[in-house]
Amino acid sequence: MRRIFIFLYLIIGIISCNDKTIPAVPDLPEMVGELALRDAVIGVKANKFIYKMHGKLTGAQKSIIGYYSHDKKNALYLSAFEDNNQAGRALKKMSAKIMNTTAGFTPVTLDKRESIVLYRTKGMGLTHFFYNQDNFVIWWQVEPKKAEVTLTHLMKFHFKVN
Repeated sequence: MRRIFIFLYLIIGIISCNDKTIPAVPDLPEMVGELALRDAVIGVKANKFIYKMHGKLTGAQKSIIGYYSHDKKNALYLSAFEDNNQAGRALKKMSAKIMNTTAGFTPVTLDKRESIVLYRTKGMGLTHFFYNQDNFVIWWQVEPKKAEVTLTHLMKFHFKVN
């Protein structure tokens, strides 16, 4: 089923080519810690969902969402940008928006893990981490008891386009 989605995604991408280079989204990890990928949303549906969640804030070119639980609590949101600079700016805007709102999130904390600046917050009964890797912005929301183990695993995963 997932291969069908990827095939359709590629066909739509080829048909809708234009002069502007649109980055591709990478494959999602099959496992994050002990959590298996249960479902994925790609293409227009993923872009609309993330646009709705963040408004015009991100400016992502392409997005993919992976659900790592049946109830969709444990979710990985990944957005592709033209380059690392654009992804970094989007990440800072997201952080600023959360810091300037009381919409159910705790204050954002920053942590540096190797060369990655990691943003962390809590809200809606979940722990949320977001960071960028190359031209991707990654948002991982997970049940608090699984947060550290899955984050460690996720940060070792190098997102790449096949």
